[in-house]
Amino acid sequence: MKEILTDLKAEQEALDRFLSSLSEPQWDLPSPAEGWTLRDSVSHIAHIDEVAVSLLRGDNSPLEEAAKVGFGFSNIGLQKGRLMKPSGVLIWWREVRSVMMEELSRCDPKKRIPWFAMPMGARAFATARLMETWAHGLDCFDTVGALPEDTDRLRHIALLAYMARPYAYQVNGLQFPGTPLRLELVLPSGMPWSQGEENARDRIKGKASEFCRVAVRRRHWKDMSLEIEGNEAKRFIEIIQTYAGPPGSGRKARALRPSPSIGNPMVTE
Repeated sequence: MKEILTDLKAEQEALDRFLSSLSEPQWDLPSPAEGWTLRDSVSHIAHIDEVAVSLLRGDNSPLEEAAKVGFGFSNIGLQKGRLMKPSGVLIWWREVRSVMMEELSRCDPKKRIPWFAMPMGARAFATARLMETWAHGLDCFDTVGALPEDTDRLRHIALLAYMARPYAYQVNGLQFPGTPLRLELVLPSGMPWSQGEENARDRIKGKASEFCRVAVRRRHWKDMSLEIEGNEAKRFIEIIQTYAGPPGSGRKARALRPSPSIGNPMVTE
């Protein structure tokens, strides 16, 4: 638990440093998430971290509200952030994530925490928070044409994508085949990282930075240099997602799209 919390904090702080360097006008530039600004992306992170705090404390009312309003649930955080100055949004996120980290640090790693799709263990819950921070952070970097520094923290997102494989089939209305899948990735440091049976026929090989961007549906796999072996690996890379909720349209391959688009930006991991 200590490892994932250390990496979650590092991911938050890396995005915070970048956001702190932006001018106020940049916060209201349109992001790759259709209909969202950079400000909206940060507000969403803060809002869902706020939801996480409630659930960690045993208050499940956010899930009840989400069940009632559906996609409109994402608008709650956006509306709150749009009433603030960028500095206020940043303070909001800093305060709520600090409380969330305190709550997570007291959790038994095996504790089951309610979430939008299904309950999650505390360690997986923290991993999901890292994933969403990174995913929406990519949108923030893309908005101003900046490049994030990829780190070996991506191993957590790669593992989350691997573990969520059955859910990807389910949410797309497909029967999970149970076919073994092997991931063989290279982390940004150059270290190899793998998951799955060594003799699996279905394999995905390549850079963790590329695989994880596809997994959070911020890039199309055809724009990446990943090696996809086996029919189920090919089907999985088409539907992969690390977050709870409907898959949306995802991003089209660059050759097929005039501008960035990730479909519905609601991410509730």
